[in-house]
Amino acid sequence: MKKIFIVLLLIHFFPIHAQLTAPSYSVKNLKANSKYSDFGTAFFGKNKIVFSSSRNDGISNRKWEGNDQPFLNLYIGDVTPDGEIEKVGNFSQAVNSKYHDAFVAFTPNLDEVYFTSNNYLHGELKSEHLKIFKAEIDKSGNWTNFKSLPFNSDSYDTGQPMLTSDGKKLFFISNMPGGMGGTDIYEVEINEGHYGKPRNLGPTVNTKYKEFTPFVDGDVLYFSSNKPGGEGGFDIYMTKLDGSISEPIHLGTPMNSKADDISFMINGETQKGYFSSNRPKGKGDDDIYYFKQETVNPICDQIITGTIVDNITGLPLQNAFATLVDAEGNKIRRIETLSDGKFKFPVACGTTYKLGGAKFGYFDLEKDLETSEINAFNNEVILELEERDIIVVRNKELLNIESIQFELNSAEIREESKDELAKVARLLDKYPKMVVEFGAHTDARGGDTYNLRLTQRRAVETVNYLISLGADPKRITGKGYGETELINECKNNVNCSEIQHQENRRTEFLIIVK
Repeated sequence: MKKIFIVLLLIHFFPIHAQLTAPSYSVKNLKANSKYSDFGTAFFGKNKIVFSSSRNDGISNRKWEGNDQPFLNLYIGDVTPDGEIEKVGNFSQAVNSKYHDAFVAFTPNLDEVYFTSNNYLHGELKSEHLKIFKAEIDKSGNWTNFKSLPFNSDSYDTGQPMLTSDGKKLFFISNMPGGMGGTDIYEVEINEGHYGKPRNLGPTVNTKYKEFTPFVDGDVLYFSSNKPGGEGGFDIYMTKLDGSISEPIHLGTPMNSKADDISFMINGETQKGYFSSNRPKGKGDDDIYYFKQETVNPICDQIITGTIVDNITGLPLQNAFATLVDAEGNKIRRIETLSDGKFKFPVACGTTYKLGGAKFGYFDLEKDLETSEINAFNNEVILELEERDIIVVRNKELLNIESIQFELNSAEIREESKDELAKVARLLDKYPKMVVEFGAHTDARGGDTYNLRLTQRRAVETVNYLISLGADPKRITGKGYGETELINECKNNVNCSEIQHQENRRTEFLIIVK
């Protein structure tokens, strides 16, 4: 038997978050399972289930060389009161192709469907990579208006779509570049048919191994992973998504086994659901199992909300990092702040943590925090960071000053930079022996001679402005470097992004004498 992870990804047909506790479950194998692979269930309304199967129903006699079984197709059946699936039939001839078709997700009103397929449309194989497609479902149940999602690619796989209950967010897996390794879980916002930029759920969920089959019930994410530490193969985990992502917990046995356990889904109202496994004593290669949750998660929820600010101005700091560490020194979660400087962590009741704040150009800060036993308590924290006067960049000691801005092709200093120059004057008063050089740099665009002369004019204007603020002329010099000291490979005639060019357009206050 081929391992289920091969089928899960539909491989090309060519070669500590302590407040969540795993509940207990009772499970049973379904009568509807065949001797072939049956897995990947999805709710279709209240009383029907759609799933994937390689059972031979006459759609095609072709077999996949990966496990010598027919290619996967989608099936639908009625759910009985005891969780069985009856009256199983082909779901849609429109989507069931002669290659793999599996893993569906339906919008709340059941008028749209997302599904995974080989890139095979209109009788033609477009590429060997898997992609997520979207189709409309008309009143007769026909699938029409098939579309490939915009983040699909011919260079990597996307698959296993899952929608939140409001249909506003799509979760999926992919091995796209920039991931943690194997296949990772991503999320993407959906707004009136438009898709945001896919976001990797990060290292709390994703690992260098394979993460599969995401399912969201409220603020709880269920997924499978073959990372070490489980029962064996793929195991099912759960984590909370309440503003950040908590450390996943293992669902234990009998939900997990030494085999592959995947495709968990649950009805939050009934606490009943399905998962798939190729554990021993099943009916086929992979079987669908029905479960009932026997216990409710004992939850003691608290949160830490806070803001990282400058200790002098009190203003929030963007691109700062808040870090939550447990009593053993294990990093639980790290969040980068936006313009409001805010962060949020879910935490356990009655637990000791260390809360850290950091930003380049500031001294690191760490606070001890012990949560109470009060459920739903909000621990509010302000992290006041002290700015460093001196920073080290590329082995050079510099004053910690934002780059001075000038009018376009001019030496005229912009108004927003005059506060930074006033800060330079104060630092020279604070360190009476300090001597600094103001250096102005450009990118490689434009003529070499022009760029050099422009930066020389800017250096002179900046030094003169500082002298007008009372700076000693003997302690401040200026030099224009033009494009002679680029900090990346963006030389003349090299195609670079605007961000890369911006790295070279900089000013620096180099410390000559402390």
